[in-house]
Amino acid sequence: MLKLLISVKNLFSLYHINFKNLTIMKKLLLFTALLVFSFRAQAQDIEEKIKGGGFYVGANIGLPISGASDVSTFNGGFDVAYLFELIDNLEVGGLVGYTHFVGDNYLNVDYDDASFIPIAASARYYFANHRFFGGVDLGVGINVVGDAKSGFYARPKFGFDLGTVALIASFQSISGGTDYRNNGTYYYSSYSSFTSVNFGVEFGF
Repeated sequence: MLKLLISVKNLFSLYHINFKNLTIMKKLLLFTALLVFSFRAQAQDIEEKIKGGGFYVGANIGLPISGASDVSTFNGGFDVAYLFELIDNLEVGGLVGYTHFVGDNYLNVDYDDASFIPIAASARYYFANHRFFGGVDLGVGINVVGDAKSGFYARPKFGFDLGTVALIASFQSISGGTDYRNNGTYYYSSYSSFTSVNFGVEFGF
């Protein structure tokens, strides 16, 4: 009788353990299914957004590089673009923005902040799953403030689209160089462009 009770107890314990494992597996399967469904729904939303076209509003911060790092310490800006699908996965349109370089002291010369208004054509291509994209903005950067000249504007970028929000890494370049004014006289520096590496977010509407 005692052996029978022990056997029943062991069987119940084994059943209880298996039931717990089964419950955990069910929860994992449910979580995985919800995750897959969420990704598929987001991918569908992104695809619909691409096909329908729309506005994009972005903001970014960056670090000046090359010669720009001598005359400035920090960069930040924002932009607004309207893009529409030209062919499958390819969006084109226009962009206008504002970008600001914080001035620095270099060789005992105090360079003022430099601000530009980029006006550019914009394009981006989405890869097969509509999650990643690469793009470029090409146009003119109009100097509105500081020791700088207007010049050619170029900004290649790479992004990760989360649906309404995208994360973007980019390289920004505005040619034209630096004008430094000292007692009313201009001295042209040797730095050929304002360049920076930027990271930011973008919202699609």
